Amino acid sequence: MINYILLYKIRKKVKRIIKEKIADEEIATTEKSCIGCIADEISWEIYYLLKENKGEK
Repeated sequence: MINYILLYKIRKKVKRIIKEKIADEEIATTEKSCIGCIADEISWEIYYLLKENKGEK
């Protein structure tokens, strides 16, 4: 079962980190860049990594 609350918390932190990196000019963006889309993809990957680690214990 997917824990959407955990996923939302991860997404929120990832999005904040991405925005900080863009502000510090550590990440280049274009006019068509979608910060939310990038945050979603990274969040799902982190979520599945956390889920795998829980399963191994």
